Amino acid sequence: MVAKAKGRTAVAAATTGAIAVSGIALAGCSPAADHTNDAFTGDGTTTTGLNLASALGAGGSSGSTMVHPVSLASTLASADSGTASDLAAPALASKADVDLHITNPNVNVYADQAVEVGFQLTNKDTNQPLANQLVKVQVKLPTGFATFLHLTTNGSGYTSYTARVLTTTQITAVFDGTDALQSAVSDNVGTLNVLAKPAVSASRGITINAPTNGDLGSKAVYLASLQAGKPYVYGANGPDSFDCSSLVQYVYKQLGRNLPRTAEAQYEATLHVDSAHKQVGDLIFFGSPGSIYHVGIYAGDGQMWAAPHSGDVVKLESIYSTTYYVGRVL
Repeated sequence: MVAKAKGRTAVAAATTGAIAVSGIALAGCSPAADHTNDAFTGDGTTTTGLNLASALGAGGSSGSTMVHPVSLASTLASADSGTASDLAAPALASKADVDLHITNPNVNVYADQAVEVGFQLTNKDTNQPLANQLVKVQVKLPTGFATFLHLTTNGSGYTSYTARVLTTTQITAVFDGTDALQSAVSDNVGTLNVLAKPAVSASRGITINAPTNGDLGSKAVYLASLQAGKPYVYGANGPDSFDCSSLVQYVYKQLGRNLPRTAEAQYEATLHVDSAHKQVGDLIFFGSPGSIYHVGIYAGDGQMWAAPHSGDVVKLESIYSTTYYVGRVL
């Protein structure tokens, strides 16, 4: 645009820029569900390679991001009086600040174990959730963070994906912003810590006639042991405190099993096994069907991991009664 002022002409300059990011191959993560905008292949149920490819520039092709021109306002001086007049661009409405964070930033997993990683996006000033917004998930590579997944927030401003990693991996998230919302990077970095699979001692070996649950039980026992010393708080859901059934629910959720919240409901949701055939990882229920009041995770040798009662902590303890029921998580 050309603007004239008392014989002088000022040209408002505009600049554009473009950056090309080459494709990157990454192994070790895969989602459990299909996302139409995801930059990866595979059926999402096993560990697959991720094809990372993005292009930033002025092109209009699919998957590209436009770098908009920047209008530079000129300040024009009067030739006669020396007074200044401004040729300014229209004022832009202020954008709302947002908060973006990873809801479970530190998770212990086994190699190739499925775990849900969540993200929350809210208006920073009002704390209201921001729905239907695009969140880009990034993974840390030797060369820096790279986007590998696009997610959309739900009505609660929440979104998630199911990750599988082979080595300890760091992730973050980016929100590019909109006409009304500021852009943001998650205020924390998530770490998926890959653990060595625990060895199960020979003393835990039990000959059973019922179907086995493979390595699931030993994983559950190991994850329960990581909660040792955390206080019992009735109604607590973890990860800092638990009651008996929330400990069970929390442990098995890390293993991809969604159990109900109460001990009674957990008894109804599991395969009932004769106590003589119980095995590591089975749930030990106290009370009677229809009136189950306590549950623990069997660790072998007549012991279980449990959050016993108020004033106590998560600990390994003996099965204290000869009357109990056994439920197996499949």
